[in-house]
Order: sequence, then structure tokens, then C-alpha cells
Amino acid sequence: MSPADTAEPAKIVNRILITNDDGINAPGLAELEAIARQLADEVWVFAPDGNCSGYGRSLTITRDLKVTDHGNNRYSCDGTPTDCIILALNHFMKESRPDLVLSGINLGMNVADDITCSGTVGAGWEAVVHGVPAIALSQKYDRRRMELDNPENFSASRHHAAGVIRDLWAESWPEDVLMNVNFPSIDAAEVKGRKAISVGRHKAADDVIKGEQDGTWRIGMWRLRDSLDPESDVGAVFDGFITLCPLRINMTDYDHLTKIKAIAS
Repeated sequence: MSPADTAEPAKIVNRILITNDDGINAPGLAELEAIARQLADEVWVFAPDGNCSGYGRSLTITRDLKVTDHGNNRYSCDGTPTDCIILALNHFMKESRPDLVLSGINLGMNVADDITCSGTVGAGWEAVVHGVPAIALSQKYDRRRMELDNPENFSASRHHAAGVIRDLWAESWPEDVLMNVNFPSIDAAEVKGRKAISVGRHKAADDVIKGEQDGTWRIGMWRLRDSLDPESDVGAVFDGFITLCPLRINMTDYDHLTKIKAIAS
């Protein structure tokens, strides 16, 4: 075997910024940090202090944000995932902007109707708005058979994410597009492959639960549709595929825009 055969794969970029919505101490962030170090000469981390699942692209605009320096280009703040991106790109990394932003690895898929609720997607979205290519990465979690703190929950993403990111980067994508990647909740060896696919729909309803005090309510688990389109992101990830879905920042429906111009004149 020649030295070339044993050499580590070349880095694809100089600098990567990673973030998430599960918090600075989340196992998925540690997984992504290890993956990012395979891909970049320099890795920065800027994540929320705690769990911000469901925050979407929300901002903190009514109070000051506290930033904690954890050393070695690792930071956290008491705000949202989007706050983290804004702080990183406009101040802490202003003179050394990243070539790529990776958001995740979220414990739980971010597909279909959930995309706009996702802080993982929201952080990547904000990066693209600021002109930095971004990939959101999420790992489907099966509550019926997985323990919450089991590191093997990330088996599929741990073994396949670096290759997916390398291949996406080699192909490149438009500057107004966020790449959304989801991994199935199966062992890495059982993954059926990748599917480049569109956004689907899967929510049927949400459970609403009466709170402990009068006049209080809690939004509980969501209920899924009885059948899922196999040619959508949610159907494919349930079927054991890694899904690759490009999300365009410009959400205008141009076909319908043309139709309604008559009533706007």
C-alpha cells in the first residue's frame, strides 16, 4: 500500500463555523465538531447556552445577549441559534469569516412541515442571508427504541455526514440556497443510500394538553399523517435514506405571482 492510499482525505475549506439548536453541550454538536475537523483547517463553534428547539429563525431584540468564551474558538450565548450566527459573522468572526456554516447535528429530523420551526434550519438560513454557504444536518430519532443519551443514536450521521458534505461542496449550489440534510434512525451500515428530494408534508395535528393551573395549556407531541409520500424528504428518511433537500431563501411562488398580477394592478 502506497503512502497516498493511507493519507487522510484533504480538507475542503479553510474555516468552518458550526452551531445548533440543542445547545453548546449537546452530543450532536460534539459529533459535528469532530466531523468538521475532518473537513477544515480551522473550526469555530458558536451555539446557544441551552436547548432552543422550535425557535426557527427567531431573534433576541428586547435585551442584551451574554456571550461565554469557552476557549479554542468556542463560544455560546444565552440567545437563539440565529443570534449565534449574527454574533459570529458580524463581530467574533468579522475579520475571519467562515467558508462554510454547518448547523446540527440535531437530534430529531427536520423535514416537511417542521422546517420553518427548526432552529437548526433557522441558523443555516441566517448564514445564507449573510452570504455564507450553509448546510443544516439532522438525525432522525426513534423514541420507541432509542435511549435519549445513547451515542449510537448518531450512527448514520457519524459515518455518512463527512462524505455527504464533501460531495455537496464539490458540486456547489446557488448562493441563495440552504442545503437541508437528514439521516435515518438506523445503523450506518443499514442506510439505503442518498436521495435528492423535495419537501413533503407529514403533520396531521398537534396534541393540546391542559396545564397544571387554570387557563394554561401545553402543546404536546404532533400526530403524523397515516401515509407519507415516499418521494418526499419525510417519506424517504422514514424509508432509510439520507435526504438532500435544497431550500431556496426566496420563497416567492412565481407561478401564482403571475396569476394574481391582474388583481394587483
